[in-house]
Amino acid sequence: MELKLSASYDATPEEVFAIVTDATFREQACEKTKALSYDVKVTESGGDTVVRVQREMPSNDVPDIARKFVGQTLTVVQTETWHPAGADGTRHADVKGEITGTPVTLKGTARIESDGKQTVQAIELDVKVSVPLIGKKIEPFVVDAIRSGLTKEHELGRDWHDGTN
Repeated sequence: MELKLSASYDATPEEVFAIVTDATFREQACEKTKALSYDVKVTESGGDTVVRVQREMPSNDVPDIARKFVGQTLTVVQTETWHPAGADGTRHADVKGEITGTPVTLKGTARIESDGKQTVQAIELDVKVSVPLIGKKIEPFVVDAIRSGLTKEHELGRDWHDGTN
């Protein structure tokens, strides 16, 4: 199932990139999404910036049909590999993730690009739940949870840039 989401910032692409690759920002995003625990790593690799976020989340909102697959908590691991900026400041990232111990995976791309006086951060993901018969029924719940988390992260990003974090 496809997920597309974007947010606009009154900032330059470089400022938005600095926010999304800041370990403290990502830790605060984990707290805002009510992670029970988390581990954030930001590293450099051959010109790329790699952001890896692992968070343990409560499974309260998981539908009953999926609860037997996940238990009381979910461990979500997401990795973004941000490539060097283009001449216009645009950045692209390869995104991959999983819910550990479940048949849930996601992969896609993210980008940061100028749009006039604003900068747009956009993400496009393909979310898969590889369970025969019920996988397609579970995917909308997973997509909604990811969308909710990304929306909270974008809100925090705007506050972070405005200095209200």
